[in-house]
Amino acid sequence: MDGTMKQLLLSLLLSLTLTSAAYAAEVSPVRVAVIDTGISTAAIEAEHLTKGRNYIRPQDSTEDKLGHGTAIAGILVGSEAAGVEGVCPEAVLVPLVYATRDENGQTVKGKTDMAAQAIYDAIDVYGCRVINLSSGALTDAPSLCEAVEYAEKRGVLVVSSAGNANQTAPDAIYYPGAYDTVLCVGSADREGTAAATFSQRNDSVDLLAPGENLRVLSIKGTRIRADGTSFSTAYVTGAAARLLAEDPALTPADVRKLLTATARDVGPEGYDTDSGWGLLDLDAALAELRREDSLPFTDVPKDAPYRDAVVWALENHVTSGTTAATFSPDMTCTRAQAVTFLWNAVGRPEPQLAETPFTDIISTEYYYSGLLWAVENGVAAGTSATSFSPNLNCTKAQILVLLWRAVGSPVANGGSSIADSLGQTWYTDAVAWADRTGLLASDRVFQPDAPAVRADIVGYLYHYIVG
Repeated sequence: MDGTMKQLLLSLLLSLTLTSAAYAAEVSPVRVAVIDTGISTAAIEAEHLTKGRNYIRPQDSTEDKLGHGTAIAGILVGSEAAGVEGVCPEAVLVPLVYATRDENGQTVKGKTDMAAQAIYDAIDVYGCRVINLSSGALTDAPSLCEAVEYAEKRGVLVVSSAGNANQTAPDAIYYPGAYDTVLCVGSADREGTAAATFSQRNDSVDLLAPGENLRVLSIKGTRIRADGTSFSTAYVTGAAARLLAEDPALTPADVRKLLTATARDVGPEGYDTDSGWGLLDLDAALAELRREDSLPFTDVPKDAPYRDAVVWALENHVTSGTTAATFSPDMTCTRAQAVTFLWNAVGRPEPQLAETPFTDIISTEYYYSGLLWAVENGVAAGTSATSFSPNLNCTKAQILVLLWRAVGSPVANGGSSIADSLGQTWYTDAVAWADRTGLLASDRVFQPDAPAVRADIVGYLYHYIVG
């Protein structure tokens, strides 16, 4: 295979990208607890509110006297009258008040035990799926920790703020945001390119969301400006509610994974303590959710490690299912099928070769053009000078060699303990490359002669092409 063809194949492999399934989904109301200062009914329309409770002053209503809770609510559901668009306008909000003003105009606020009780009630009394707690305590209180653990067990996501003291108390860590199962939200700057100067930076931060110079609602229903991680938290809470509205079966872990995996990097690639996993990208999270839900196969569970590879293979026409409803991930592939998978993955290039040297190949078979391409480019070889044996089972070593040859037989960068254990064979260099490239990360014990099943093959192709 000449250098031009090597480069073309590598370019084809690297240029394939995931596509998102585009379809409309019905949304159903999701109840969101706003544990805060109450919500003003002059600012938030009645259809977005349901009965809550005032914990700090039980004799009072849940009307907001401080403004903080109303600003949160406005970000969540918006206000048509004020021209403020909410992140999840279909949500129903439950105001649970633990801070307010007393009859003397003094601010009164409950302690962590009160916030913990509000979490329990949000779940057991009010049927909420998401809890927004845009505040935090500097101490790890057992009652709060236990309430958060209870929420996780009951399938309820807690979202909390990272804090605004980075410039005055940069080492401060706030709870419940610091708990592992809580989505902890920091603020992005106005441009959305970095964390805001006031936003805490520590390993509790999971995501950033808008947090500077925001338009929020006042108690009177007018628009005012505000900054802070409290309001960033509301954006993430609204995003979680949107996901749950589309798929009520999502667990809190599912929602966390969707939002963090689709966040846009604004710092170093991957996780960092300034920006967490990056800037919230609700559109990307919804697209990912819809892409996952679009898979028609009943034998590919949502938690299957090869699920993303199967989705990619279906969307990019690498292979279809064995039936309309099954993928058959554990079905062994033949040599002809393996070559066809690879040919499809690189875009089905038209071969120039007119015929093969193999006498056991029939020109009318589905795999004929793919095999011509593979032979022409030195990707596939026969089992003898005149036989390809298309119906023999493909081994793991064989599919790795096919892929390795298709990208130009590169030399492995660094050592490979897996390859070293095999000795020098016709597939050792390919296995070393695959190991160093990360294709064998899920193979605890690599067996080169083991049959390559459909999940293996699409997995190898997906992890190399998509990463």
